[in-house]
Amino acid sequence: MATLTLHCGTLAHLRRDPFLFEDALEIIPAGALAVDPAGRIAAVDRCAPLRSRFPDAALVDHGEDWLVPGLVDGHLHFPQFYATAAPGDGLLDWLERSVFPAEAEFRDPGYAASAAERFVARLLAAGTTTALVFGASHYPATEALFQAARRAGLRLIAGLTLMDQNAPPSLLNDLDQARRGMERLIALCTGEPRLRYAVTPRYPLSCSRALLELCGAVLATRPECYLQTHINETQGEIEAVRGAFPGFRHYLEVYDRFGLLGPRTVLAHSIHSSDAELDRMAATGCAVVHCPTSNLYLGSGLFPLRRHLERGVGVAIGTDIGAGTQFSLWRELAEAFKVQALQALRLSVAQLLYLGTLGGARALRLDGEIGNFAPGKSADFVILSAGQEGYLAERLRRCESLEQQLFCLLHLAGEAQVRATYSAGRPAPWCDPAGL
Repeated sequence: MATLTLHCGTLAHLRRDPFLFEDALEIIPAGALAVDPAGRIAAVDRCAPLRSRFPDAALVDHGEDWLVPGLVDGHLHFPQFYATAAPGDGLLDWLERSVFPAEAEFRDPGYAASAAERFVARLLAAGTTTALVFGASHYPATEALFQAARRAGLRLIAGLTLMDQNAPPSLLNDLDQARRGMERLIALCTGEPRLRYAVTPRYPLSCSRALLELCGAVLATRPECYLQTHINETQGEIEAVRGAFPGFRHYLEVYDRFGLLGPRTVLAHSIHSSDAELDRMAATGCAVVHCPTSNLYLGSGLFPLRRHLERGVGVAIGTDIGAGTQFSLWRELAEAFKVQALQALRLSVAQLLYLGTLGGARALRLDGEIGNFAPGKSADFVILSAGQEGYLAERLRRCESLEQQLFCLLHLAGEAQVRATYSAGRPAPWCDPAGL
């Protein structure tokens, strides 16, 4: 960009946490986002005053469309890209019957490279600009994922999925392979502002104690790295972990004993976590990811959002491809509303948008860089069609306020309504989403 650019439309973002403050949501009709040549937000206001303030700025008029911050997907699996809607009798059977065979296909570098391009494009086409992703068990496949993200502008945190037991041999890495793979990928991320590495032990049943010790050692020497894994997803899994680690008080203590808890630790699911586990998560700064579609698909349970927030645990939302069956985090927010409604928690439009944007950024410790339209942050945003014709347009015309319109959009819009996704102020490339 040679000059500052004004993107005009209806803007919506969270200035702060709506679970704590009633005035957190800001909607600006006929608003504008000023993006500087470095791809950062210079200002946000009504379009008219910003045009007066920046008379030489290039103008991109999005009409009645909405501009919202780029979505943050806190949990999904790259090598499960083609494993959605696969059969299984609960989590453990599903892994054995459907997921491990699908993941084994990623040992073919050509297959993995093609899938990486499609995977990244699919996320951007759905409005996701930041994702925390389980990579493949195979180094070439995970390297291909990072390279695809770098080319397309997706902000990616990912890592090799580490397993050295209780999985097919083609998915296992010994300690030396795991160490060398992590070192090479950490080096690949160094100096890349939109790429970060996450140490990624799948879960305790797939990792020997020696492998968990290696993960802790890497984190101790590489504090910039994240740690992502699973916890307390199903009762059967919890019982199996208890049997494999006798003498441990609870599931979380397995990770704690090996030095895996900290402010960059992100734990997927946490449906059945005890109060003691939640308190320890809060004390160590861990975050969790709620994956509503996945939890419903596998029959894992209903995520207790209220308990996590009351005990001070940060929460993001994740699609959890491939147990999740949709790539749109926007649609995932609508499912989160339903899951919480079943537990007598009615989430407001501000709270829903927060979980997918600023709240997700805070859970990933990225809220100084992304999550809302605060000046100085990266200009990662989505253009969402308000539906100029058809049913959606008619439904929105019957809303009494812009806040009601946004609530309807959160429940009725999907990938088809994403007109464009911008990363650092530049439109992200993707091919036809119908072919992804």
